[in-house]
Amino acid sequence: SSGSIGHALSGGLGMCLAQRFTGEVYDVFVMLGDGEMQEGQVWEAAMSAAHHKARHLIAIVDRNGFQLDGEVDDVIGIEPLDEKWRAFGWEVHVIDGHNIAEVTETLRRVKADETRDKPVCIIAKTVKGKGVSYMETEPGWHLGYLDPEDAKRAIAEIEAMEI
Repeated sequence: SSGSIGHALSGGLGMCLAQRFTGEVYDVFVMLGDGEMQEGQVWEAAMSAAHHKARHLIAIVDRNGFQLDGEVDDVIGIEPLDEKWRAFGWEVHVIDGHNIAEVTETLRRVKADETRDKPVCIIAKTVKGKGVSYMETEPGWHLGYLDPEDAKRAIAEIEAMEI
């Protein structure tokens, strides 16, 4: 992850392309925020990755709907996100990012596919602050300090969650 500047996908692509010189084979995972989808750098890397058939590149987009400046779709709308990645030549999976079984099954399936000749984008739909009521409804909490009472309340809500 490189944050909102969107350079991580280019870095991950570089790591994948380096395999062609070193002879090593490994998967490269890149975490992207949905706000990063507004960066041209991301789409240049996406286009290059498909062109170079970077099959070992796996991008995971945290589609939680928020970025530093507010709601992603209020700043610059990014939908239909899955169709955009497909149009750029990627295999795309849209999953519930809170469903660990679905996350691991998707990653296992992607890893096991030896016939794929393109990069993979996993769009993980999530809720910021999942499981803590006041965090789910107020995205600004993640920018700063939690006072001790808020921390206690968050811990109590997390401990009460049914998994």
